[in-house]
Amino acid sequence: MSRLRPSFARALVLGCRAGLLVFLALYTLCALFNMKLGYQGNESASLQDRVWNEFRGVVLGQVGRLILAYAGVGLVLGAWMGAGLWALRVSRRAVFWGSALACLAVEIPWVLADMAHHPHLYAATLYGRAAWTKALLLAMSGSSPTVWRLAALLPAVWVPLALFVSGGFRPPRWAWGLAALATALALGFASGQFQGKTPALASPRPNLLILAADGLRPDHFSGNGYARPTTPHMDRLMHEGTQFRETVVQVPRTGPSWATILTSQWAGEHPIRHTLVGHEAREARLTTLATVLGSAGWQTAVVSDYAGDIFSRFPFGFQRVEAPAFNFPDLIRQRMLITHVALLPWTALVPSLFPERGQFPELTDPAPLRRAAQRAIEGFTPEAPFALLVFGSSTHFPYAAPFPHEGHFIAKGYRGPWRFGASPQMEAPPDAPPPTPEDIAALAANYDAALVTFDAFVGDMLAELERRGLMDSTLVVLLADHGESLAENGRGIGHGDHLWGSETLRVPFVLRFPGRVAAGHTVMSRARSIDVAPTLLDVLGVPVPETFRGRSLAPFIVPDASKEELPELPALIETDLWFSDRDGQPYQQVRLPYPWVYDLAAVEPPQGDIVLKPEWEAPVEAAKHRGLYLGRWKLLELPTPRGMKVELYDVVTDPSEQQDVSAQHPEVVAPLRELLARERPRGLETR
Repeated sequence: MSRLRPSFARALVLGCRAGLLVFLALYTLCALFNMKLGYQGNESASLQDRVWNEFRGVVLGQVGRLILAYAGVGLVLGAWMGAGLWALRVSRRAVFWGSALACLAVEIPWVLADMAHHPHLYAATLYGRAAWTKALLLAMSGSSPTVWRLAALLPAVWVPLALFVSGGFRPPRWAWGLAALATALALGFASGQFQGKTPALASPRPNLLILAADGLRPDHFSGNGYARPTTPHMDRLMHEGTQFRETVVQVPRTGPSWATILTSQWAGEHPIRHTLVGHEAREARLTTLATVLGSAGWQTAVVSDYAGDIFSRFPFGFQRVEAPAFNFPDLIRQRMLITHVALLPWTALVPSLFPERGQFPELTDPAPLRRAAQRAIEGFTPEAPFALLVFGSSTHFPYAAPFPHEGHFIAKGYRGPWRFGASPQMEAPPDAPPPTPEDIAALAANYDAALVTFDAFVGDMLAELERRGLMDSTLVVLLADHGESLAENGRGIGHGDHLWGSETLRVPFVLRFPGRVAAGHTVMSRARSIDVAPTLLDVLGVPVPETFRGRSLAPFIVPDASKEELPELPALIETDLWFSDRDGQPYQQVRLPYPWVYDLAAVEPPQGDIVLKPEWEAPVEAAKHRGLYLGRWKLLELPTPRGMKVELYDVVTDPSEQQDVSAQHPEVVAPLRELLARERPRGLETR
């Protein structure tokens, strides 16, 4: 290259070449660094082969998108740096190499900023990769992303200054007028934002806002006696409203649980019996809380982040749905994207270019969900009431919080495998040691930090209602689809695989509505997930359809309600399908065997939905663990190759359910089994 100063056009070309070279090199490094396709730490050689053999076009298409994205960032950033170096009157060689170094000077702190904000997003690729990547993640944890973002901006902001000072860029006089006008408009807009918008006119009928999270455990609420300060905003809802001490879901997995909550029918009465139902179940016409409210004149919407894909796939009847998709091609794209740590921060700038980013289980920041919920409220007209369901994923595994809550409760010095969260493993390594007490403590600490994150989101949503003058005209409900097992009592992590304990089956159910719901009240009787929709309709003054099996609990939560306990009704419970037959968890010892999900599932055209193969529907249904709660008793039926294993727990004297007392109480077991047989929908047997 010549030592002479290049022309401006030549400097742009040299900068583009340098930026392109840098970012294509980064693409190559990331591609070689991790070529395996895994999902939250789960990898399978057979899955790798299937992806390449059956979805080669998806893989190659994503490779092309990734290369184009790297190239686009490199070209734009390189041209910008080339323009700045041209203004410094340096040689062609200096423009080229200076642009390359300047691109790296932006890229490195930009990645570090995102790593500080979302270390768990990078832990999937880096934490177990090498000692230096582990040390880097640990060093970034707790550091402020703002410092690194400023460091990334510094190599870029000097460019317009250099152009102006050098005399290479002299704007015409009219440009100053436009700049002044733009500044005035921007200041006016910002002033309007800070002052707040005009409060919306309230509809004469009440609104409904359901704030729900995946895997939300009420026993970790500080307002319920938990030692850590986790939930000040949700505690406020409990203080200003009514909570049910115990609310039990039927199936502790997201899809079938939400189907039961919204239809007020047991699984088997509605067609969504398990997570991987086919298109017939997904296209069925259901009478739900959303369809009833819609017919009664409410504007209905649901917004969700990663775990709420079921709302885009299942026919729950919301008029507006903003939720991610979930199908096999998208799963391939997101797993390929997450390994490209050099590109991840840039994908956040234009999320529409890589929508699969919104499907990352590791991306637990509720900020995008908050913006979506605010847009939804903004879109409702004041002439009619609204019903909005907001479903967050912060407390779903991998139980990870973004900055500033990430790592807040972790014991100082902990560097174990669950430092940045954990996910259930479908294939446990044969030589893997069991989790230590320190690991289990770290898991709970991560979960609690994620809970703080969701609680802050609840606070933001309450502030949004107050800002719009809607707080006292809106029934606010706190809810969850299921709880979460956090390795207590040797029962593993996750949800949906077993029915032992209350950790996965118990959810919060809190209602706040001044004048219609008692404040500071706790209903001690057990509620069921099928009771949620009838109760909400009753409080809103909407007739409950005959198809709803649950009962309204509204008479027990109104101001000056009777303190009498609810008459006991059975709360049915059952497992979902098992994704693995080799995860090493205790439930594997008491189950009917069938293969793991890689052999059970098929990819259904045209969208590529993951469904259970028809020939496995009956075996999966027969193998489910089932049971019920009634009063102080919890009955379980566990089919095994040696026959039915029956367990009974006294949840009053043994709330952690450590002692099976079925042998001591045959007079309790027999009528409970008869009751379960009568109440349980037969599903496949009656179709």
